[in-house]
Amino acid sequence: MGRWAPAPDENCYGVAVFEYNLHRDHPQCLLLELGERVYIYEECDGWYRGCSTSKQHIKGIFPKSFVKIKPSVREVVGNQITIIPIEDPITEEAKSVLREWHELWKDLFTETYKDSQLFNYKARIDLFCSIKGIMTDIIKCLSSSYLGVLGQNQLEEKKVKITQSIDNGNQLLSLDLVPRDEHGNKVNPVTCSDISPDQKGVLELYNIHKKVNIHRAHKGSDATRTNEPVHLFLGICQCVLLNQTPLEVYATLYNFDDNKMISERFLAPLTKNGLPEDRERLNDISTVFTDICRDDLVNLYIIIRYYRRGPVKLESSGNNNKAGGNTVEYLRPLGLSYISIKTHIDTVEANLGVRSDNNINRLDIYTLSKDKSENNFSELHRKVIMGEKAQFQQLDRTQGLYISNIKVFPGPLELVKQQNPHIFKKPSVAPGNMITRKLGFPAVINPTDQRNDLYITLREAKFSKGSKKAERNLLVQVSVRDAKGNEVKGAISRGTGEPTVDTYRSSVIYHCNSPLWDETLRINLPDHGSYSFANCHLLFTFRHANDKNKNKDKPGFAFLRLANKDGTLISNGNHKLIVYKDTARAAEFRHQVSDYLHLHSYFSMSQITKDTRISSDIEQKYNEFLEISSVFCSSKFTQNSDLKSLLQWEQHEARLGEILQRVQVIQGEELVKFLHMIFEALFMILDKKDQDFGEVVFDCIVFIICTLADHKFEHFRPVLDNYITTYFFHTQVYIKLLDRLKIKVEQFQTKNIGDIMKALEYLFKFIVQSSHLHSQASTIDRSFSKFTRSLLEFFDKLNNMIKVHPNRLTTAKTLKYFPHTIPELNKILPLQTTCQIISNFIDAVPSTDEKEIIRYKLSCVYDIVKGQILEDPVGCELLIPLLMRHLKFHLKDEETIRDKEEVRKEKTQAVEILTHILITVSNKHSNTGIVRGIVDPLLELLFRLVCQVDKVKDIDLSRDYVSCLIALLHLMNDEHYTSYMEPMNEKDLIDFLNEVFLVFKDLVKSNVYPPRWIVMSMLQSYVVLNSIIFFSKALSKIPPQANGPQDYMGKKKQLWENFFYLCVGFITQESLQLEEFRETKRQKIAGQYGDMRSEMGQEMVRMLNKLGDNKKIFIPDIVGPFLEVTLVPLESLRKEVIPIFFDMVECYHRDRGNFEIVEREVIDKLDVLISGGKGDTNYSLLMYETLLRKFNSPDINRSLHQNGVRFVNSVKLLLEHLLNFREVREGDHHSEARMLCIVNLLNFYEELNRHEMYLRYIWKLYTSHISQKNFVEAAYTLEMYASKLQFSDITFVEKFETLPRERVRERKGRLHNIIIKHFEEGKSFENSFRFYKDLCDYYEGIFDYKQLSEGLQRQAQGYMKILNTVRYPNDYFFVGFYGQGFPAFLRNKRFIYCAKELARLSFVQIRFQEQFPKASLLNYTSDPIAEVKDSPETFLQIYKVTCLMEEREEFLGRDVPSLISQFWDTNDIACFCYDKRFNKAGGKIKDDDFANTWLEKTKFITVEPLPNKLRLVEIARQEVTELSPINTAIEAMEKKNRELRILIDGYKAQRETNANPLTMALNGTIDAVVQGGIKKYEEAFFCKEYGEKNPADAENIMYLKRIIIDQVEILQDGIDVHGKVCAESVKPLHDHLTSQHDKLRQDSNKYRRELGMSSGTPYRSMRTSTIASNSTLHRYNSTLSRNMRSRTSMISVTSGEESPFVTGGATPPPLPSRKTEVLPDPQALIRDRRSAANANAPDTPALPPKKRSSLIHSSPSLKRESQKSINSNGSLDMSFSNTSIENDHEVNNNVPTLPPRPKISCSTTPPDNSNNVLTGSALDIINERPYGPYSRDDVSPSLDDLITQIGQLEADDFDTTKATSSISLNYMSSNSNVFVRTRSQSQVSFGDLDPAVPLPVKSGPRRRKSSFAKVFAKSKAKKKSSS
Repeated sequence: MGRWAPAPDENCYGVAVFEYNLHRDHPQCLLLELGERVYIYEECDGWYRGCSTSKQHIKGIFPKSFVKIKPSVREVVGNQITIIPIEDPITEEAKSVLREWHELWKDLFTETYKDSQLFNYKARIDLFCSIKGIMTDIIKCLSSSYLGVLGQNQLEEKKVKITQSIDNGNQLLSLDLVPRDEHGNKVNPVTCSDISPDQKGVLELYNIHKKVNIHRAHKGSDATRTNEPVHLFLGICQCVLLNQTPLEVYATLYNFDDNKMISERFLAPLTKNGLPEDRERLNDISTVFTDICRDDLVNLYIIIRYYRRGPVKLESSGNNNKAGGNTVEYLRPLGLSYISIKTHIDTVEANLGVRSDNNINRLDIYTLSKDKSENNFSELHRKVIMGEKAQFQQLDRTQGLYISNIKVFPGPLELVKQQNPHIFKKPSVAPGNMITRKLGFPAVINPTDQRNDLYITLREAKFSKGSKKAERNLLVQVSVRDAKGNEVKGAISRGTGEPTVDTYRSSVIYHCNSPLWDETLRINLPDHGSYSFANCHLLFTFRHANDKNKNKDKPGFAFLRLANKDGTLISNGNHKLIVYKDTARAAEFRHQVSDYLHLHSYFSMSQITKDTRISSDIEQKYNEFLEISSVFCSSKFTQNSDLKSLLQWEQHEARLGEILQRVQVIQGEELVKFLHMIFEALFMILDKKDQDFGEVVFDCIVFIICTLADHKFEHFRPVLDNYITTYFFHTQVYIKLLDRLKIKVEQFQTKNIGDIMKALEYLFKFIVQSSHLHSQASTIDRSFSKFTRSLLEFFDKLNNMIKVHPNRLTTAKTLKYFPHTIPELNKILPLQTTCQIISNFIDAVPSTDEKEIIRYKLSCVYDIVKGQILEDPVGCELLIPLLMRHLKFHLKDEETIRDKEEVRKEKTQAVEILTHILITVSNKHSNTGIVRGIVDPLLELLFRLVCQVDKVKDIDLSRDYVSCLIALLHLMNDEHYTSYMEPMNEKDLIDFLNEVFLVFKDLVKSNVYPPRWIVMSMLQSYVVLNSIIFFSKALSKIPPQANGPQDYMGKKKQLWENFFYLCVGFITQESLQLEEFRETKRQKIAGQYGDMRSEMGQEMVRMLNKLGDNKKIFIPDIVGPFLEVTLVPLESLRKEVIPIFFDMVECYHRDRGNFEIVEREVIDKLDVLISGGKGDTNYSLLMYETLLRKFNSPDINRSLHQNGVRFVNSVKLLLEHLLNFREVREGDHHSEARMLCIVNLLNFYEELNRHEMYLRYIWKLYTSHISQKNFVEAAYTLEMYASKLQFSDITFVEKFETLPRERVRERKGRLHNIIIKHFEEGKSFENSFRFYKDLCDYYEGIFDYKQLSEGLQRQAQGYMKILNTVRYPNDYFFVGFYGQGFPAFLRNKRFIYCAKELARLSFVQIRFQEQFPKASLLNYTSDPIAEVKDSPETFLQIYKVTCLMEEREEFLGRDVPSLISQFWDTNDIACFCYDKRFNKAGGKIKDDDFANTWLEKTKFITVEPLPNKLRLVEIARQEVTELSPINTAIEAMEKKNRELRILIDGYKAQRETNANPLTMALNGTIDAVVQGGIKKYEEAFFCKEYGEKNPADAENIMYLKRIIIDQVEILQDGIDVHGKVCAESVKPLHDHLTSQHDKLRQDSNKYRRELGMSSGTPYRSMRTSTIASNSTLHRYNSTLSRNMRSRTSMISVTSGEESPFVTGGATPPPLPSRKTEVLPDPQALIRDRRSAANANAPDTPALPPKKRSSLIHSSPSLKRESQKSINSNGSLDMSFSNTSIENDHEVNNNVPTLPPRPKISCSTTPPDNSNNVLTGSALDIINERPYGPYSRDDVSPSLDDLITQIGQLEADDFDTTKATSSISLNYMSSNSNVFVRTRSQSQVSFGDLDPAVPLPVKSGPRRRKSSFAKVFAKSKAKKKSSS
């Protein structure tokens, strides 16, 4: 092993192409992975030593064969060696692109397949697959490039393909467009004076972008492509036919419109199985039809004809084989197929250059109909295409020809061959045989295309029948013979794809003497020699074809000479030839050439009229002939005799004039063949015979040059150029040509002056070359001076021609071709002279509105500019003033009557000229004074054009203007700016700068470039930035406030404002927000331009500081724009700009003494900007710290300090609210949090007294509610707005959102109507009534009785809707947001959420989890621990809570129907409760273990009642209370009683029809199986042991018994209702429930006895119209609470301290209410007034306080009565409507130590039908429904019993259709007289009633007087005896 040596520089970097892990255990080896990059330090034999680029600390050895060396450079800096790999830029770009695309591709996959319901799902799938294919292609190209097996050309092709793939992928992914040069390399913009090769100027980059844009917009339809030839590829796979004979298949192109074949034939011989005869060509039979015009593709067909090869008669083949004879093979027509190019290729243009998949297609085969002759076969293809079905028949689908897809290749044939070598280079086929040429020359003739092809088509023949009975089977054989009669070998091609033959044999038409063939063959002969065309002729022989190898027919023949006697070849067209016959029978042609060649070959009917014998063995039939056609394609031989005579003019000098005239009508194909020789002949004639033929020779030269100008012959122009430079030697021609030109121009012959102008370029080339040759041959300069004068004289005449004789056509052609002479003039004239000629010519063009003249003039200028003359500094300096003058004329905007489109085209042409001028100046003369020559006339004009152009309709023109302006500004330096603005006075400078700033502001605001043109956008920003810095220097010299007129001062102020607005717009423009770009793009931009926002910010601050105290002029106008700048997420910019606001505040405070306007503007703009998505938390912190530090500085006054700190704190709070609001995303699932943020902002603005912002957020909240269909909340929101208005205000308010301009009171009325509408939409009818009342008062006050009546009617309908509409109670849920991951306004806060109707817990949980998808759901209800609250994650805690409602003030002392009271059970609630059962002993809770089941009640009190303007309201405090087991039982029993009563009431009101719910409820209560029912309560609490252990629960035990009695009575009511509504099938169950209930009643009688109640008198312990929460809350506040073992903890949200109101069982403070007034404690009021009443009645024993409290609070009905209806005399009034009569539950006083029975008076009051919902009489209801909605047995003495014993009261007295009865109960402690007031207002005294004597209860519709009299007498007697 050799020594280790340092690796050479070229081998120091490589990539592992194989994985190396063979010597894993060897410590010296470096393990490599595939693709790993390595640095190589040393080498030894077949090993390297180095390290991986990713692990440079690990060094080792590895084999050389495992590493591919990559180019690199080794740099040595000190002792440090750095290896820098040199990568191909396109390769590096491809790798970078693949990394970037991979991420986008992956995101596209995840986003697409995540949601298959996307509207563009299919398009995204296609995009995904397209990007995958492009990435795969790029990887394959890179792989093949890395292998190193490609040649240089192939490598370049791969790179081109990579760049094309990258650009296509970028377009599909909407990524930035990458500008490239013509080689595919990326180009960068010029941003400094040092220009590198890969940098381009502004306009060059713009042209690259525009070219790509135009190419993609017109892809496949570019006009320049229409002249390119098209080539069609056809591949034949197999032919399936049932005839089982060999075939010959011929394919050719057919033009249907011209009805002719346009190409030679392609031949494919097939075996009887339909496969190629040559097995090497299996699946390889193909050809390319070349040089097809695109116009022909529309009506082009490929006709494929099938000929059977074999005997004439197919059935005779077998007989001949059996006989052992040799069967002769003939071609017989069989059928055909066709291919329509238009239909086979879906869209030809779309498939150009695209290789179709190699799919196999089957073609149908068509044959002649059986009744048709074979002679029609030549026209069968047209009949089939036209669909004449009578002429053909189609073979079944089992037969057909199988081909591959047609492929279309555009472009030159040589290029197509290079791009598709797999098609043209096949080993089994000769290269020439793959191509099937077009008959004739292509549309564009190439000089290198050398052809000598003669195409002969056999058309038809006519033969006489002769002595034969049947017609002949005619066979034609074609051969080529030389002058000696020898057959030329291999001169005939039957078709491409097969070798040539000596003799062509035609097909045989069976029994036809006049056959039609239409068969084309090609004749190939050498250019010279005995076998050339001039020495050869075609011989056609004819004979009868039969299957036997015998021929006794007389053979015939015809011949055709290929050249005429003058040496020209035969002309194209049809040739009818004479048919000669042998006089003797012979098998073969036996004549010598001398026998026939001297005869006539062309047939003519006038020659002979009968058969003629020519010789002893040859005769001519007078009516037999052969017709053929010929097409000769030769680039060396001519078919024109005049042309041949011209070339030999000396031999035909006598008729030379005629020849020259006739030459001018020769077709171009003949002229271009002999271009060199023709010009040589013409110039020889001009030299020798100028006097005789000079003019006609000049015309011939012009004619030939004009012919070459045709696009068809454009490739021959280099041939003519080569002739002029190499072979042209005539030294005296220039004088003659120039003289002829002057004569023509002076005579102004319109007829051919246009052709002369067209030929002017080459005429001058001949003139210049001739003069140059003459100058070389002559030693005297005098002639040259004469020539110069003659030349200038010609141009003067030319200028005079277009000036004096302004013929439109002549002028247009002169302008078009004049620029072509300039390169030739430069060769012989000084540059100054040439420029003077150009200037004179352009100035001579008349100013006109003719669109052709304008167009050609600008085209002329463009061609001049595009030439080389401007690249010379002298020429550029001389021509720039002229060009600028004319461009300014064509660019300026003036009123004109011309068509707008024509004007736009004119400006577009002018801009193109300017573009090229600027490009030339930028590349060649950027540091010269030429720039100023452009700046002075055009700078202001370009600014004006950019400002005036319509950037929507004329977007292309506007881009042109902007690009030219940017390019011009890019050329300018400080000197140019200074010199341009120095001559201006201050007024002009102000106007100019104003226009500049407005244009720049418009550019940065509305970028004219597409979003993908990021290079142009960044370059525009770069140039604008530098220009602003230059212009700001001039601006700083114009102070904003100076002496002068007011409008002049206003212009200065406007100028500075425009500057600041421009700076703001520049900084905030979308294209400069680097934070939104990808990392790669951001680094590239920052590396090339830096962050231009920071530089512009510094300039803006510098200019503002220059204003000093004058900045107050711009306050508060610039506050908003500057705030927008501070919101740009660039820290350096923020630190630069934020202190400006302190300067503004200080300046304004110093001037005005306050800065309220600045503060207002800051808050307003921050609201708009932050809501728009700008700003972040870092901005808020930086803004707060920076301004606070400024305001806390010691050198400012106290007032500014205090107000400033307040201002900073307000801004900080506002930013917090706005950022929170923005953080919550829009959408249905985020509405609660978003609206919570809106309310926070709304409250903030209310505190600041910002009325307009307050209203703005009210409307935002309102629209949010409407979008979520939260109608009730929307009404509450609008109420906030309406409350700010007064009906008494008649001033006007402006339009606000959807509300029109109107008076304040009208606005308030409109809002009230909207509020009412939303309340009714939300079924909250009760809340709408107060607004109805306000509206009615308003309408009544303004005497608008129409609106008043409508309002009252709608209000009445609302009352009815309360009773008729099905409404569901609101459900409320506790929602806790725990964890630091939540926004600040939600973090570790708890809320009560009001869900929508029938919302379940799962629905609410899903809703909030959708809003916060990362949050985890806590599955417990206790308060989370501190670790959860401090966690960076997010947690949600959600569970259902119930309502706790204080009884409403308007319900106190009244019986309210359940339909009314149930609404308030879950509305206007601020206190909520969550109950949790637990076993205090620690054991498991059992369902039937009531004695040990405790209840933990958690009460949440919110900051506002619900529903409100939000569905989510924060919890203000929390209280936790424990209920003992018996209180828990009481709670459960009361809840059950309430549920039963509500359910039964529903059936009584006929709201329920399905009896199943009632059945299940009764069955579960009466016949309880699971928990045991009432018996379990008895076992748990009524036993002796429990009473001894819990003596304090004695009252609770008694209360529980009373509840049980109440439940028994409720169940009785339910059974009665159940018996009426249940189905017959449920009757047995009903009977069972009835029997079980009887047992319960019997068991409950013992409790009645304990309570002193009779078995027939029920005790009602509660008002069933009151919900459980009410009774629970009242008992909680009553004396029962003193018996609870409670632990109460109250949590305050705001302070965190324990509430001072929590003391054992003390009453908590009143709950929050919407009413502002504070009501007294109703319980204290009751106690006070009861004590006063007892004090006035000494004969009545006082009720002990405990008993009194127990009595009042144990009866909610009595409590409400006592709270509400307290008369002045201490009595309590209870008013009942007819509904309350039915539903009343009175207080049972049958308890120990009851107070005296009260005296009762009954009276009637006027009816109020507003709440009348009952039908029939109240008495009927009472009597027929003994346990109605509220049973008549609820109180003792019963109201029903009293009514029963009033004989004077008839049933009509309680008829609800007539009146509403009101009964007033007066509890008086002084006496017990009872007064009954009837409707007649009479008063009857019934004396004293003894409480011990119960009133009798009788059923029946009426009561008898005697019953009441007996009771009265009994009571009176008892009273007397006791006294």
